[in-house]
Amino acid sequence: MNSPAMIYVKSHQNELQAEAAANRLAKQAKRSGSRSASRIAALTSVRSILTSSAEGPSLPTLTDYPYRS
Repeated sequence: MNSPAMIYVKSHQNELQAEAAANRLAKQAKRSGSRSASRIAALTSVRSILTSSAEGPSLPTLTDYPYRS
């Protein structure tokens, strides 16, 4: 290959690499936003369970259970 063609190919490769890096950063930012939203939703559900008024035990009673001690 002659040098102008090599320069053109190398320039094109650099552009593709820069575009791929920008796409990776955009995906990473998008994923971290959705992860934080799911963490907030999980925290909210756990908090609502812990702060809800307990009218009785949340676990079933073990009456007539053969292996209770």
